[in-house]
Amino acid sequence: MVFQPALLIPCYNHGDQIDATVSRLAHHRLPCLIVDDGSDATTAAVLDRLAAEHDWLTLVRLPENRGKGAAMAAGVDAAAEAGWTHVLQIDADGQHDTDDIPRLLDKARDQPDALVSGQPIYDDDIPRVRFYGRYLTHALVWLQTLSFAIRDSMCGFRVYPVVASRDLFHAHRIGRRMDFDTDIMVRLYWRGTPVVFVPTRVRYPRDGVSHFDMLGDNLRIAWMHARLICGMVPRAPLLVARRLRRGSEKIHWTRQVERGTYWLMWLSLQLYRVFGRPGARLVLYPLVTWYWLSNAQGRRASRDFLQRVYEHGGAQQRPPRALDVYRHFFMFSDCIVDRLESWRGRLRHEHVQFNGQQMLLDEAARGRGAILMTSHLGNIELCRGLNDQLRNLRMNVLVYNHHAPRINRIIEKSNPNSRLKLVDIREFGMQTAAMLEQQVRDGEFLAIAADRTPPSLNENVVPARFLGSEAPFPTGPFIIAALLHCPVYLMTCVRVEGRYRIDVVHFAEEITLSRKNRDADLQYWAQRYADDLEARALETPMQWFNFYDFWGHPVTRDGTARNQDGYNGD
Repeated sequence: MVFQPALLIPCYNHGDQIDATVSRLAHHRLPCLIVDDGSDATTAAVLDRLAAEHDWLTLVRLPENRGKGAAMAAGVDAAAEAGWTHVLQIDADGQHDTDDIPRLLDKARDQPDALVSGQPIYDDDIPRVRFYGRYLTHALVWLQTLSFAIRDSMCGFRVYPVVASRDLFHAHRIGRRMDFDTDIMVRLYWRGTPVVFVPTRVRYPRDGVSHFDMLGDNLRIAWMHARLICGMVPRAPLLVARRLRRGSEKIHWTRQVERGTYWLMWLSLQLYRVFGRPGARLVLYPLVTWYWLSNAQGRRASRDFLQRVYEHGGAQQRPPRALDVYRHFFMFSDCIVDRLESWRGRLRHEHVQFNGQQMLLDEAARGRGAILMTSHLGNIELCRGLNDQLRNLRMNVLVYNHHAPRINRIIEKSNPNSRLKLVDIREFGMQTAAMLEQQVRDGEFLAIAADRTPPSLNENVVPARFLGSEAPFPTGPFIIAALLHCPVYLMTCVRVEGRYRIDVVHFAEEITLSRKNRDADLQYWAQRYADDLEARALETPMQWFNFYDFWGHPVTRDGTARNQDGYNGD
């Protein structure tokens, strides 16, 4: 199928905003449908003028106001007749970030059968009632789908596959007004349409026009949720079966682990602010329990790892049972609360034993920075939070995923004075390399985890022996270190007998990669890193927080790994 997208804007009395919205869309060079949903004469005149000025814009007019759902249905029909395969819905009032249009379309091009939706990142201008009200809707949608796959059902910035959407419009009467966005997303999910999310900023313009009818729309939304819950009941066996099938599939860690981590951290922060540490821990337990119950892949990965630790004489002194896996998940919950205490500056020095601290202070005294290679063993975020107590060492954490800006906001809300920053290096290029080089020259420290593969498993990885089999390790951290020509240290943070122990050890004065033997050099450094990580994992296995198939090969139904070398793609 040839990917042929178009923009689709439902418009009702947005004469003051639609002109600016169209101007921001012009440089994307995409055909655009505007559906006039029975607007007043002033808006109709603005739309007529825009259609005359822009040949890439097509105006569809409804004779009377029928609601957003009706406008979208008319727009999808028009798109199908024009031969477009996908429509990107964007609101007329300018609240959506048009710069994110290419990101949504790239996802839709990669997964043409999916509904691609924005996942809102709100500024402080969102009304509090709407902000907290969304979470009630999220909970209802999770019930209606028996899944956490739909992370936000209310964002109107999304890409619809035309054929699937048109078929649904013709088969069911979808909500016509403020109940539309949630209704169509849940029903498409029921029909097997995958749902994919892209984080995007959403703002509420001060001069924005809201057509929300407090009484009427709330009644419509309540009735929609009642219908969807009733519709879920006969579909429950199929929904459960689909979840079980997906639970048995291999999902890359960027799609599985970090998603849950972000939301747990956000919720932990809210609970911590109100109830303190005891309340946050108490409420998190049932959430983590649900995560444990619903995450079949995570349970298998935990059992596989603990079995390997047992076979190699580590601290797991018996073959792992269900209770051991449960304790493994619970330890992860505790660490989230400790991160918040660290970020907020409330973790006292007597609770932490810091081995190797002086080496970092000496580097800072010499006016040069260094790379700190970390892992997902223990609570490395606590080390990052303590950086403000280390005589204001400046630390940047390099990450591979899109949660960087969102978790940055959590850190800022936890401690506005924090000097810790997350830097997203998904697209590593000359500009990023120059920025990192300057940071090291300025005496800043760069922390990067070297135990998780990039999203494309078959690229930029090197095999290293780890707990009995070869596992894929990312080459990126070692390449970055070689480019920056700076000292490299290994840093871990684990809990031992009620206290946290931070260990910093010197790894290399400088990592070098020769042109002739580059692959062999990368494998050498990766194996050295893997050897250190293995020794520490055997000592504290319950603090290993990689709840996915680390070795990248199939896991059998009974939870044990097939013993094979090498690794497969995601």
